[in-house]
Amino acid sequence: MVGLLLLLTACASGPKEQEVGSTPPPGVHFGNEIVLLDSATEKVAAHMTPDGRVHLVAITAGDDAYHVVVSAQGVEQKEKIGARRYGYYQNLAITDDAQGRLHVALKDEHWIQEKGAWRLAGENRCALLARAGDSMACALDVDGSELETTAQWGASIIGGPAAAILIPYRFRPDKLVLAKALGDDWSYRNVLDHQLPYVVNLTNPDSGVLAGDASGTFHLFFIAHGSNFYSTRYDTLTFAEDGGTDIEWRQPDGQAIKLGNLESEPARPGANWFIPWGMLALAVDPQTGKALFFARRMESGFGNRTDASVEILGGVFGQPVPLSVKNGNPRRLAPAGDERFHALVTARPGLLYLAYRAGGWTAPARVGEYGTPSMFLIGDSSIQIVSDGRSQALAIWPKREGALVGRWIELDETKRWPSIGFTSFQGMARSFRDEPCGVNTVTHVLERLCYW
Repeated sequence: MVGLLLLLTACASGPKEQEVGSTPPPGVHFGNEIVLLDSATEKVAAHMTPDGRVHLVAITAGDDAYHVVVSAQGVEQKEKIGARRYGYYQNLAITDDAQGRLHVALKDEHWIQEKGAWRLAGENRCALLARAGDSMACALDVDGSELETTAQWGASIIGGPAAAILIPYRFRPDKLVLAKALGDDWSYRNVLDHQLPYVVNLTNPDSGVLAGDASGTFHLFFIAHGSNFYSTRYDTLTFAEDGGTDIEWRQPDGQAIKLGNLESEPARPGANWFIPWGMLALAVDPQTGKALFFARRMESGFGNRTDASVEILGGVFGQPVPLSVKNGNPRRLAPAGDERFHALVTARPGLLYLAYRAGGWTAPARVGEYGTPSMFLIGDSSIQIVSDGRSQALAIWPKREGALVGRWIELDETKRWPSIGFTSFQGMARSFRDEPCGVNTVTHVLERLCYW
């Protein structure tokens, strides 16, 4: 009983949501909230095309798939795609190609929109889609038996504590395979870490991110499952040459495809930092190739934590730069041009916006309130922020009333606006270099008031 009281007291005195206003930081402009889809959604994928329009595909609570086109003037078009039932644990991805066609991976279907009309191009195994330069790529997880990965022992436990039965079994770990688009079809090129024992499962939402930059380089960020743990791994690749012939992929129909084996690396956010499952996000500046992801560090006190962003450039991982929100949950990132980034953070019931540049974050601003009409719907998978690497972005989120809404966000290119960033003493020399900042020392944290 004493332990229960202590736990309840700790919960009651745990971290509280900070007060955040709805006024955006100087130099950041919010548009009006607009209804994108008058329906509760299971998950959403979105992509901004060079004309500034956002194309989103939403799987609704009724298991339908809708394509919605959004411009600065509001919703321009809404239409159904496909005639089947689609669900939360099924493939959903969207991108465009160098010819301006839209590609959608929807369950096991590959849809293409060309000249305003949709057509079913064939079967689909892709879980992730992205464009880099003039190339388009697909990532999928492939059964280990088809790739003949090294067999391992696993175990299942059946029964309760008093009569548990351990049943061992043998399995071959599934791996990521990468393909390059050739017209309407795919040329399978590479398998990732064929020799390592970890398992991938892109069926789980937010288990991987594929992004590209203008140089033609793809960036892959994904969760790798071990026997008693999981980790996050990162890799970059191009399709300048053939994939190689290291590994044979024998498909169920008997066809054999030769693949080159690539080696990824563990994501390294820094000592005592880790990447929680629900915070897997990656954005890449299209011009410079600088990537940004989220990480977390647990602090003293019940439930206290610090969330940060980490840069990757040329394979080098930077120092964590804590966000200006305490005890929120970072969800999404998008490039904003000139090595700036948009971010969305949830702090129930609020959805917060922040912008990043040069080692600092703006103060947070509330863009709206999110939720779902049912406890059986997972709202996080419908939260998105999408841009084409410029200053304009569209934030997308679900509402408790059962609608999907959005709000345009724009960074002012003509002003230098203040940001609030935090950095540890260890990162001081790197973070403060060449920045016109004032420094206020507060115990273990430096608060920097910088102008971008």
